[in-house]
Amino acid sequence: MSDKAANSDADDSRKTGTQTLERGLDLLELAVNESLTLAELTTRSGLPRGVAYRLVTALAGREFLAQSGNGRFRGGPSLLRLSHRAGEQTDIAAIARPHLDALSERTGLSAFLGRRDGEYSVHLLRSQGSERVAVTTQPGTRRLLPETGMGKALMLDDTPAEWARLQTLIGPEHRPDALLPALEAAAASGVVLQRGPPPDSICSVAAPVRDATGRIVAAINVAAAAPYLSDARMAELAPWVKQAAEAVGNVLGHSGVRRTRSNA
Repeated sequence: MSDKAANSDADDSRKTGTQTLERGLDLLELAVNESLTLAELTTRSGLPRGVAYRLVTALAGREFLAQSGNGRFRGGPSLLRLSHRAGEQTDIAAIARPHLDALSERTGLSAFLGRRDGEYSVHLLRSQGSERVAVTTQPGTRRLLPETGMGKALMLDDTPAEWARLQTLIGPEHRPDALLPALEAAAASGVVLQRGPPPDSICSVAAPVRDATGRIVAAINVAAAAPYLSDARMAELAPWVKQAAEAVGNVLGHSGVRRTRSNA
């Protein structure tokens, strides 16, 4: 066989392998998005029945698909294990950094990323703004959730009963009468507008970051002393902060579906 013929065969083999992989991934994506029978997978994918059967059998054999008692296929254990490992290896700070920097540049204010640790928020990242009197909360700082805008964004999916419990952990200066109604409004809008108590009077606009499951895994906020954040300015910044949080969530696989919050 000539070198030219050998190279042609190798190219054909690579093309066939790529096509098979793409078809398999299409089937996998269909079954993960909606539990389907083999016939439904064949129809949705447009593949010949024999090809769909071989690929589904191979995916099920490697436990990327699992078949339920009613004959429908869904994501299998191997897919869940890979998802878990990918989540463990995801560096949310690295993902959020460019979005945080862009938000800080756009608003002129310091922007922050934080995550939840039980009843506390933990600051992970800060992008410095251009304001003369800046909020300088450093990575590693821990605050009780209801004390800050970021913390409130992290607890938006909690039940009202849990909000009431967390409220008892903080000092009266952080407990305005309208705290619980404000949390209800923030949960509905997806953004928290916070006015902190004196003497610091730190104000912030915060929004939760959600992963592929819809779970809140972090929060983003901009924060500044009261002179830099009037009520009108906070309302203006709210969609920008929310967009930044959603952009990070999109990288994490969030599709826009939120978890249903209990009203108990």
